Amino acid sequence: MKRVMINVDDLGLSDAVNQAVVSLAQMRRIHATSFMSLGRIQHDEVRFLQQQGIEIGLHFDLTAFTDTGNLKTVLLRSYLHGWKQPHLHQLICQQLDAFEDKIQAQPVFVDGHQHVHQFPQIRQMLLQEIQKRYGTGIGIRNTYPIQHDLKAQIIYHLGGRALNQYLLKKPWLYNAAFGGIYHFNPKGISLPELWRQWLTQAKDRTIIMCHPAIADQQWQDDIKEARQAEWHWLSSDAFSACWEQNQCRSWHWRENDNG
Repeated sequence: MKRVMINVDDLGLSDAVNQAVVSLAQMRRIHATSFMSLGRIQHDEVRFLQQQGIEIGLHFDLTAFTDTGNLKTVLLRSYLHGWKQPHLHQLICQQLDAFEDKIQAQPVFVDGHQHVHQFPQIRQMLLQEIQKRYGTGIGIRNTYPIQHDLKAQIIYHLGGRALNQYLLKKPWLYNAAFGGIYHFNPKGISLPELWRQWLTQAKDRTIIMCHPAIADQQWQDDIKEARQAEWHWLSSDAFSACWEQNQCRSWHWRENDNG
């Protein structure tokens, strides 16, 4: 059986996301979640996730809770090496400090909101600070794609290839492959078909990201409709059957295995 990790991104973004993560953890449908540490989470939610064995990592963010611009701005600044190092270092430390304060533990792993963790300049400083604080026993999300579509390839080539090559040479923990990428437009797509493809294509130690949120009229988000569709799919019996049919078993960072 191949080992696959289902990771919910954006914990802390809203109560709707947090409730989806807690419910899916209770149903044993997910294995890890990435926390936006400048967002909100309740202590009892953290405690419940930890009791369920859900691994919580830092979802490093430069486009949602920070005043640093949109994805295009962050991307251009990174490739032009336009970040002022003290400012970038302050942003990294602020989010690591907030994670430790709210989770009362160090991150099990680190990844990035909109994959900013792999961008030039950010990648180097983030890994340097993580190693300084925690050593190299922290998992780092690798975006080497199991998918062949254009969006997956673009994400990988925007810093992912360089990160992958670095991880292959260093003692960090990392996943072998990555999936779950699509255009977040629930119209005209079939989540069951996408997930069947991802789980079929997954190799051992693959992370599949997801972004579920329960229905909540008090909250708005650019991909809210897609988040709610993912929630319905992941909480369904059909998803559980799809997982079993593809002979997957759960994989966790604590297995400490890059082999």
